[in-house]
Amino acid sequence: MLADIPIEVSQAVAAAGDQYLWGVHRIQGERVVDVLAAFTVSMAEMIATLPDEIELIWPTKMNLVKFVYLVNKYSVLFDIAFMVFVDFTSRSSRACDKYFKLLTYWYITATLFSEAILLARSWALWACDRLMLYNTIFIACMMVPHTYYVAYDMLRINTANFAANDLVIQLFGCMPAIDDQQVWPAFAYLICAETMIVLITLLKRYVDRSWLTDQQSYSNLMLRTLYRDGTCFWAIVLSFSAVNMTMLFCAPRELSYSMQMGLRTVHSALCTRVLLNLRKVAARAGPTRREQELDFLTTLALEPLPSEYSETDESDDSMPRTEDFELDDVARRV
Repeated sequence: MLADIPIEVSQAVAAAGDQYLWGVHRIQGERVVDVLAAFTVSMAEMIATLPDEIELIWPTKMNLVKFVYLVNKYSVLFDIAFMVFVDFTSRSSRACDKYFKLLTYWYITATLFSEAILLARSWALWACDRLMLYNTIFIACMMVPHTYYVAYDMLRINTANFAANDLVIQLFGCMPAIDDQQVWPAFAYLICAETMIVLITLLKRYVDRSWLTDQQSYSNLMLRTLYRDGTCFWAIVLSFSAVNMTMLFCAPRELSYSMQMGLRTVHSALCTRVLLNLRKVAARAGPTRREQELDFLTTLALEPLPSEYSETDESDDSMPRTEDFELDDVARRV
């Protein structure tokens, strides 16, 4: 019976990798589970945070912060769509090359949007300090270009792999021809960036305890929320990143990128939660009459809250409102 199998098909099965020799359907099934899990978690998170988003995000005017938030939250759906094209629907080298490039570049760009939320939060925590801003820009200028370069170099290699394995792709899809181990510096940079963010957050807590002394202030509650979310966020993402790096180097080539979609989904969801949690705390500060505290809260919130959160039971023209403190205004004062 084996003699009836064309020699080209036998060579294609061998070229597809050891995992495919033991069961093509099992590997395909695992990829289906990965995609369905990412889609389920993403939809559950979007639905769970939608009430807070409608209340705290939608009423504000469109600006850079709101745009970054929306891209961070909903861009995961595009990652999943590109992964479906790469893993299940593409059966030609040209299609694999095109969709894998879209997936890779979109993955990196959307992750940067998530990081932008955390970096802006840390900068606001340091009262828009110029030195902190310049250091962040300097580090980003070293990491981001090299991240795109290693992605470009990896994609160049995979373009050749797709062209050389056209029959494999026709039989099994794009996965057997993908080799993305060379992109590991990008994930290493993500670990470094998250660690840097949590360190400068904890450093701020160590060097400035003035807001922690007043246990009744909304600023104290917001800082505790910020430190809690920042530390827990770092621990969760670090765990996922460590597993992803392990899979990248130790797992069979056909499964080496199976954790990347999970990392992306969790990263986006946690960045969404960080911003919404701070907005909810800041929204409770509407009745406060402490101008300095209100300025601090709205700086951390990155943009003014809806006007209804600024209203009090007593009419007082001297009371500052949250819409009086735009992040842009704070930045101009520095």
